[in-house]
Amino acid sequence: MRIAYFEPLSRAWARTRVILWQPFDLAKWLVLAFAAWLAGLTTDSGAATSLRMDSEDFGAHSWRGFEHAWEGLASNAVWLPLAVMGLMVGLAVAVLVLWVSSRAKFIFLDGVVRNQAEIVEPWRRFETLGNSLFLWRVAFAALCVAAAVLLMVIFLAPAAGFSVHDALAGLSVAAGFFGVLGLVVFGIVAVCIALFLEAFVVPIMYRYDMKVMDAWRAFLPWFKARPANFILYAIFVLMLAVVFAVFFSIFCLATCCMAAMPYLGTVLLLPVWVTYRLLSVEFLAQFHPDFDLFTPLPDEAEEDVLTEIAE
Repeated sequence: MRIAYFEPLSRAWARTRVILWQPFDLAKWLVLAFAAWLAGLTTDSGAATSLRMDSEDFGAHSWRGFEHAWEGLASNAVWLPLAVMGLMVGLAVAVLVLWVSSRAKFIFLDGVVRNQAEIVEPWRRFETLGNSLFLWRVAFAALCVAAAVLLMVIFLAPAAGFSVHDALAGLSVAAGFFGVLGLVVFGIVAVCIALFLEAFVVPIMYRYDMKVMDAWRAFLPWFKARPANFILYAIFVLMLAVVFAVFFSIFCLATCCMAAMPYLGTVLLLPVWVTYRLLSVEFLAQFHPDFDLFTPLPDEAEEDVLTEIAE
């Protein structure tokens, strides 16, 4: 089986032109952009972050900074209830955003697959799938936070107990190095899982009307049979993201940063988001005909994709 990468991108762009310009419908464009914006609420595509490591005792500085912040808060007990309340409000808002975006992912996918723009009816139709995806994402986010904290406690906290002036400075550097390395590796794995979730698991859920764990069970045998293809897809998407970052920066300057504004930026860049959503759909369809979201689903198709693995 030959798996292509640029061909799915070409087909996705061809479908995007049909969806958005043949014929052009401003109302349809705005509704699709709203669905895409809701689906991407949990991603910060318009911002760039940087991490500055001043010296080899990065772990010590990170941990000590946390300790100083906590000590400062504890010494002013009057602010502690407000801080806790603010944290709870922020957490509630984050959970709400995650819930909305989980259902909106199916709404946006449904819009580009069926070449139509609706919000209310799909919102009701995808309640079960959206809630299933939401609960999985909450559990995954909690697991990621717990794992990151555990890595920091294991590696960075011991590093904070030493100074570069101590006789055991080498242990401090080693602990900080392995702590940062562990966080980087864990971050890469977590990003890949999130990528595969949106790129392949969500379309499988949509295709077969199955919950998230069932969709993972349908996808994982294909990943185990052809891991190189999916890893190369992740690298391919990373390359496209780099190209898009350059394009986005230029586009922001040309539009006086309007492209970075919520929703308005999605409206201006809707062809990019539609193409990206269709890319994984076209890529997944190469593995089995039943994965093609644009063709009618044959009888007993779910059993086919669960049992038939390409050689």
